[in-house]
Amino acid sequence: MNTKLSSGQLKSLAKGQLLGKYGAAISTELAVGALLFMLSLICSMITDGTSMIGQIFAFLISLVLEIFSGIFLMGLARFYLNLSCNHPYSTSDAFIGFRSHADRIIAVKAFTLILGLLCFAPALLCAFLYDRLQSAVSFLIMSIFMVIGGILYAYISLTYSQVYYMMSDFPEYTARKLLSASRRVMKGHKGRLFYIEVSLIPYFLAGICSCGIAFLWILPFKHTLEADFYLDLMHRQE
Repeated sequence: MNTKLSSGQLKSLAKGQLLGKYGAAISTELAVGALLFMLSLICSMITDGTSMIGQIFAFLISLVLEIFSGIFLMGLARFYLNLSCNHPYSTSDAFIGFRSHADRIIAVKAFTLILGLLCFAPALLCAFLYDRLQSAVSFLIMSIFMVIGGILYAYISLTYSQVYYMMSDFPEYTARKLLSASRRVMKGHKGRLFYIEVSLIPYFLAGICSCGIAFLWILPFKHTLEADFYLDLMHRQE
């Protein structure tokens, strides 16, 4: 009988796997982060946020960038799966999405992004009304919808959290099959992953207190931990 690994066991496993490998992991995180930052900076420079048309254009650009980031999420999933499984790994793994099934990655990311926008659509509408009315009632309604949207978004994120790992393991799967497979394997495990993510809050607070420097070690640990969760999940599925 397969016994699931606890949050503490997964953390200990991730820490052990990263010994002697932090250099490659940090280099990969920096490469991806720097590229996304540069793209975001360029887009902010070419958009005009002072006009309504400029704001709409900036919003559309941000959506495109968000969808584009899915390619890097898949690449990071491949990198940390290789690291966790003690397979050959390199920073180039983070860019494998550009060479393999980019269309499926974009389809999956676009689908989850649309679901996320739908979760917060009522709150955004209430925010627009609050900006016009400036009433306590509209603020209360906006806050309620924001909380509800956050809960729904967390549920969706947990449900489809394994898509990019599965995309790396099962490249023959279509986008629809990847989404369906993630929903299936996460049944009964969303609370477990949620607890693991919440348990990382002290790490992120430490990262903030260190002016962001500690994130160079925290992000590789987080991503390795998530890869180990996926491996444990799939092992028990078998």
